[in-house]
Amino acid sequence: MNPTHPTDRLAAARLCVLVDAQADATAFERLFIALLGAGVPMFQIRDKAAPDAVLLDRGRRAVALARQANPAAPAVVTLNDHVGVAAAAGVDGVHLGAEDMHVAEARRLLGPDRIIGRTAHDLDEARAACVAGADCLGVGPCFPSSTKAFASQAPRDFLRAAATEIALPVFAIGGITPARLADLATLGLHRVAVSAAITAAPDPAAAARAFLAALR
Repeated sequence: MNPTHPTDRLAAARLCVLVDAQADATAFERLFIALLGAGVPMFQIRDKAAPDAVLLDRGRRAVALARQANPAAPAVVTLNDHVGVAAAAGVDGVHLGAEDMHVAEARRLLGPDRIIGRTAHDLDEARAACVAGADCLGVGPCFPSSTKAFASQAPRDFLRAAATEIALPVFAIGGITPARLADLATLGLHRVAVSAAITAAPDPAAAARAFLAALR
């Protein structure tokens, strides 16, 4: 195992925090540094409204801060959707939704050493992502979310099947709180991707530590 390789660091990550670009770079760095200090092992920069230039800047800042905090095994930094920006920013990889670039095309552009995550809403999507070469999955939505509206929640049978049948790291997404981790664990889900429950908390670092303690 090479602790500096993105996929090895991904394998050790149970919590991924989704962060937006923030109003300015200073606010972004303040939040990112606080979460790094709390021990967050993985981040996804996700901001549908931010222009590419801002995402490029935040990606580069995030990578530099992660490496400064832990040069031997920095936190994983990925970008949502924007494959070209991810390549230019030097982040560890991307996360793709159903309407984004196909996993195989992203792999062709990013090469073999970047992480490619894929959202799956049913078992067929999960299996197809594996075949296409994804490195991890986000499955859900597991619960109602305060940051994104969903028409319905993912069936528990699908969540259980994804956790037990898929050989990739599988992150539960959608409305995750510490109180819901035990329920997810009964389905075999022990990794989560979280946004507002951490970033919108009065003390994001304390909220992140609570998640990490519960996941341990």
